[in-house]
Amino acid sequence: MDYKADYKIINLVFSMYYNPGVYALLIGSGVSKAAGIKTGWEIVLDLIKQLASSLREDPKPNPETWYKAKFNEDPDYSKILEKLAKTPSERMNILKKYFEPTEEEKEKKLKVPTDAHKAIAELVKLGYIKMILTTNFDRLLEKAIEEVGITPDIIGSEDDFEGAMPYVHSKCVIVKLHGDYKDTRIKNTIGELSNYSDKTNKFLDEVFDRFGLIICGWSGKWDNALKNAILRSPNRRFQTYWLSKGELCDEAKQIVDQRRAEIIQIENADQIFEELVEKVKSLADYERRSPMSIDAEVAIVKRYVVDPKDRIKLRDFATERTEEVYKELNSERFGPISNIDATTFQKRMQDYETATEPLIKIMLPIACYGEGNNLSLLTKVIERIASAGKPNYVLEKYSSLLLLYALGVCALSSNNFYSLAAILRDTKLRNGWEKTNLIEKVNIATIFQFSHLEQLIKRPKPNEFTPANNHLFDILRTLLKDYIPDDNEYDAIFDRFEYLFSLNYIDLNNPDLANLNSNIWAPIGRFGWKYEPVGTIRPEDSSLFDYIEDIKNSGPEFGLFKAGFFNGDVERFDKIEKAFRKWIIKATERWQYGLL
Repeated sequence: MDYKADYKIINLVFSMYYNPGVYALLIGSGVSKAAGIKTGWEIVLDLIKQLASSLREDPKPNPETWYKAKFNEDPDYSKILEKLAKTPSERMNILKKYFEPTEEEKEKKLKVPTDAHKAIAELVKLGYIKMILTTNFDRLLEKAIEEVGITPDIIGSEDDFEGAMPYVHSKCVIVKLHGDYKDTRIKNTIGELSNYSDKTNKFLDEVFDRFGLIICGWSGKWDNALKNAILRSPNRRFQTYWLSKGELCDEAKQIVDQRRAEIIQIENADQIFEELVEKVKSLADYERRSPMSIDAEVAIVKRYVVDPKDRIKLRDFATERTEEVYKELNSERFGPISNIDATTFQKRMQDYETATEPLIKIMLPIACYGEGNNLSLLTKVIERIASAGKPNYVLEKYSSLLLLYALGVCALSSNNFYSLAAILRDTKLRNGWEKTNLIEKVNIATIFQFSHLEQLIKRPKPNEFTPANNHLFDILRTLLKDYIPDDNEYDAIFDRFEYLFSLNYIDLNNPDLANLNSNIWAPIGRFGWKYEPVGTIRPEDSSLFDYIEDIKNSGPEFGLFKAGFFNGDVERFDKIEKAFRKWIIKATERWQYGLL
């Protein structure tokens, strides 16, 4: 699609979004064509062939000409049916085959709602479309709308105008201008399509005057009464958009000129209506993600998380927001990068951070204040986000690392060790039937695998040898300000989290502690370079090690052990921690020579 066409679609999307319900949709047989539904005239011709066959005559080459010569009248839908069957039930059975699918047709997705019908139904559900005019006899649109939980009000004949609910009070009105296939009064012939009743004309005059118009699948060539109703409307309040596959006929161009309509060339009805749904949803997501609305959503979570009665509401709310981010992470925005340089790498990082930030904000109150059944939400959300993206894409698991760090630091700031366990110990990465501890694959070292990629994040400051950790420290500071206001406290808690992250990594990967010193490996955080000289870490150097000693001295009643870390065993914690200190000194020796 060219730029101008795309620009017109954007105009339509914005107009629909900011003026919900003001556009009437006019659809013709082109929308149902993909479902294998014949047009009204095609049905008439087929019925003539059946009638000729019953009389043992051949209507070729022109069934219409044969009928006129045989019966001295123009083909009329109702009259042909009367010649084929005597009772309404018999006539109905003849018509069913044109509109109701067999089991075989259902399997082939014929005579069932198409993607276009489903997308229109979604627009109805979202409140963007309330008035639908159709020249089709089928009930595919009604079925699609009912499947999204809305029962449309149907006007299918003159009788239905009497007592019909005023359309301003209806969620959706479908006006079947040419009738319904179950009513043999449907309009097919040129004569039948030339004039509408006064009731119909009055209704259409009001619709075309008050509504904007979106036209799709309707040629404008044969339906003179409908064409004239559009042409006599003086409305200019809302735009008319004609979604067209190919060149418009002269009659359609007349309408375009009169209403100053925008023509949008499309591939098919499925494609354009699905695109409209996607774009209005994206616009709605953007609006919902404004800073003020995010704060409102955080307030909702805080309210839910403290009341056990709101557990289901909280779960539904968090799941919905997680799926929005999951879908975004699987979009083309996060596709493969052919040539990685500093600019593309940093741009990809920023994209992940932007996409994940709303979810982090929503989940922080659960990490900080959550308890009981709510804690499993932390695990499920992190696991779901970790499963997004394609393997081996650049930074594919960066969003889950952001969640691990942000939620983990927040949980630790409130000494909510059960939340911390849900984040660091309970999370798993699934590959088919296999499950591994998530932090094995989601940590600084695995996500930023090569030192040259670390260099792309930002150049280390003097004596700072963990640029990726430094970056997380900086970007999470703003998100955690409400939970950890003091900068010095944030610095200390961040170090504690990274240290416990590493100890937990060793614990999960060394269940029996055999050969602990020889096989040990764990990611090293910012704490690795914060002491002088580099690689020489003494307990007196930092409050971090006062904290570690306090844990050891507190015994098994300390919250960390009660939450299940280190199997609740203080001695196990002590062994792992001492081995880790030796590993830090060994691993950071090369930093003294300027090597990462």
